[in-house]
Amino acid sequence: MSLAEKAGYLRGLYDGMELNEDKSKEAKLLKAIIDVVVELADHVTENEESIMALADQSDEIIGGAFRDLDNYDGDEDDYETAVEVECPSCGEPMTIHEGHLASGEVKCPSCGQRFQIELEFEEEDGDDGEEIPF
Repeated sequence: MSLAEKAGYLRGLYDGMELNEDKSKEAKLLKAIIDVVVELADHVTENEESIMALADQSDEIIGGAFRDLDNYDGDEDDYETAVEVECPSCGEPMTIHEGHLASGEVKCPSCGQRFQIELEFEEEDGDDGEEIPF
């Protein structure tokens, strides 16, 4: 049962008691408390909806950052190196594009935790086998 449903249930219980607010201070207080609970439940529901909308938007933004990897066709000249790492917080695997590591910090798309990362990509074309630190 949701918070809004519970608040509605309380209001129904109160209405069923048929208390006279004009004669009872307790009835007046109880009604005021229930009104506050109902209002809080409405605000919580609105906030939950806003949070879900923001989560969807952030998923779109994060997904856009990695969208080019989903369409990778094997032509390495068109794409930078990508690696898959495991989030140290939630353990979910994530793909990191070489170009997104300039700051040395990444954000897990699953749990949102930020963490530092140091990756070394080996140069495939170079004669000296020099590693590029990121």
